[in-house]
Amino acid sequence: MTGLKVTMMSLKVAISGILLALCGGLFAQSVIGMSKTDVEDLVKKQHREFRRDNTIVRQQFNYLKYVNGLKTRTWIIYFNDEDICRSSKLVCDYSEYEDVVGELGGSYRKVGDCLWEYSLATEETVRVELTRQEWYFSVRESRKE
Repeated sequence: MTGLKVTMMSLKVAISGILLALCGGLFAQSVIGMSKTDVEDLVKKQHREFRRDNTIVRQQFNYLKYVNGLKTRTWIIYFNDEDICRSSKLVCDYSEYEDVVGELGGSYRKVGDCLWEYSLATEETVRVELTRQEWYFSVRESRKE
């Protein structure tokens, strides 16, 4: 029985490591300024843990919505009238909090409490803001005004 417990724990650790590696690249490449088609291709190729979610369609917004397999992260990418990404929002369960904050700290320059920035190739600055709510937290990414 003890060997079975060790094997199950090893399996849980291995699965957690794989999931962390898969989710760790979410902030690796900005989608700001990308076309809708390019974003769809990027998600298919580099964010395979996310699946398109068409459960709620709001016609007044131009967006793509993705959910990870565990349903702990929802990624909403907003586009302008020309189908160019203007911002994104990641809504997460608090079980993801430490991982997401670690990803933000490892990828971007911290400029305030729950606020990070980075520069695009176009030399524009993107602001990344983490907002804590009662049941979830969100990370918004948009061009700095």
